[in-house]
Amino acid sequence: MKEIGIFGGTFNPIHWGHLLIAEFAREHFQLDKVLFVTCARPPHRKDVDLDAEERFEMVKAAVAGNDNFEASRVELDRPGPSYMVDTMESVRKMYGPDVKLNLIVGGDNIAQLKLWHKASEIFKSCRILVAPRVESYSHLNEDLADGGPGRKIVAPAEIELIRCPLVQISSSQIRSRIHHGKTIRYMVPPAVYDILHAHGYYKLTDSQAETTPV
Repeated sequence: MKEIGIFGGTFNPIHWGHLLIAEFAREHFQLDKVLFVTCARPPHRKDVDLDAEERFEMVKAAVAGNDNFEASRVELDRPGPSYMVDTMESVRKMYGPDVKLNLIVGGDNIAQLKLWHKASEIFKSCRILVAPRVESYSHLNEDLADGGPGRKIVAPAEIELIRCPLVQISSSQIRSRIHHGKTIRYMVPPAVYDILHAHGYYKLTDSQAETTPV
């Protein structure tokens, strides 16, 4: 049976923390492949700075050279809102019935999972691999213990904790640093850095600079 990881996100932009989470999940849970699914039209977010194709370009550059990673266009090429339940159905059709899906999510998203579109169908169809954030790590072991609130939220799904280095990098932090002319070198892969630099993504316009505090 093939084990496929699905790592969805706006990737606005993708950074080293995303790649570390995916790699440790792949190794620990023996995933055959991790699909990085760029969310094209987030149903609950209207504040995504870049177009989906621009974000996908950076994801594709970031995962190049790792045969176990793949930048997936599954949500970009599908019309309508980017619902994970539809993405999982598409991935299952791609790989056939003999596949086990593993949904990779951040630890700060556990409470929101039950609010996702057709959440109960998602929980029935996959194993959920949870990546801890620095601020939530101390609570996750207890939260995901047998009978813990995290497990109850996603029942009847399997749920496991990804044990990986805690990297204090976020996409919002990167965007903010770019806005204010600060370095992001070593926060993103070199290929992503080159794209950000070449296109000037996330830089303030003149009118924004007049009203934005440093």
